[in-house]
Amino acid sequence: MNTLIGSVPDNWQIKRLEECCDVQPGPSGTTLKASAYVIEGVPVVRASDIGPEGISPRPSKSVGEETAERLRRRYELCSGDILLVRIGVTTRHAVVTERQERWLLGGSCIRIRATQDISADYLACYFTHPAVQEWLAEHTQRGVLPTINAAKIRSMPLALPPAVVQRSVVEVAKAIDTKIRAHEDVIQATRTLRELLMPRLLAGDPVSPEVSVDRIARQLRE
Repeated sequence: MNTLIGSVPDNWQIKRLEECCDVQPGPSGTTLKASAYVIEGVPVVRASDIGPEGISPRPSKSVGEETAERLRRRYELCSGDILLVRIGVTTRHAVVTERQERWLLGGSCIRIRATQDISADYLACYFTHPAVQEWLAEHTQRGVLPTINAAKIRSMPLALPPAVVQRSVVEVAKAIDTKIRAHEDVIQATRTLRELLMPRLLAGDPVSPEVSVDRIARQLRE
C-alpha cells in the first residue's frame, strides 16, 4: 500500500492526522497579549523553546496564575502531546514530558494530542521521516517568517501500524538515541580534554601521541 512515507504493509491504516488526533494551534496575540507575560509564573512553550534535545527546561516566557487558568481549557499541555513549530523552522517538533505537565502552549506552536490508542512516541518518530519532513516544508508558507497552519497539519496523511509495530519502532529509535547521546558525551569530553591539554603542549610539556586519551585524562585529573 502506497503512502506518504512509501509502501507499507496492507494491515496498516492510512488516515488524516485529524481523524485520530486533536490539532490545536497556540493562542493568538489577542488571546495572549504580550502584556500578560511575567518574570515568574506558568511557563509558555514557544517555537524558540523547541530544540534538538526537546523542550527547554526554562522557557523564556511565563504568565501569571490568573492568565494561566483562563488559558488552560484549550492550551494546557499534557505528557505525550507533540508540539510542532508553526512559525519559523516548521520541521521541528518535541514531545511533552511529565516535567512540562500543565505548562501552556505558545502562539508559535501547534499541539497534537492523540484521541485514539496511538503511541505519542511513534508519532514523534513519524514526524522525523524524511518524506514527512519534506511534506511539512512543502506546506509551509514562505515569507519573512515561514508559517504552517493547523488546517494543513490536520490534513497530513498518517501511516498507522498495529500497536505491536508502533512499540517496535519506538524501542529501536530509543536504542539509537541512547547510542547517539553516549557518542555525543564522548565527543564533548574529548573536546574538553583538548582544551585542557593544549596549554600544556604549547608550554613545552610534550605528550606522546602514542599515549591513550584515557591516560592523559587521568594525568590531568591528578
